[in-house]
Amino acid sequence: MDKDERKPRLHIHIGGLVIIIIIVLVLFKFDIKSKINSPQFQKNVTYVEDQVKGLWQKYISGPLRSKTGDMFIDVTNQGLKKIQDNFTNNVFKTPTEDTVNKITN
Repeated sequence: MDKDERKPRLHIHIGGLVIIIIIVLVLFKFDIKSKINSPQFQKNVTYVEDQVKGLWQKYISGPLRSKTGDMFIDVTNQGLKKIQDNFTNNVFKTPTEDTVNKITN
């Protein structure tokens, strides 16, 4: 089937759904402010927030930090090794007769 032959579908975006729910609640005179400020709702929000933070730390942030930390240490060690090798090669290099003759002449 071509893209043009597809049947049209109803798309509802989350923002539109939230606005529709708020309008319905206002029409039925539901007091949103008192429900949001209630201690039970605040406890539920805190619980969900703690769970999301825990999952973020455990599955996303923690492994990413450890992998990037290891990678950073490896790259830094390789760079330092190159610098040390170059320094050793240049400072402790014995000059050849040609270089001595060029310098003295």
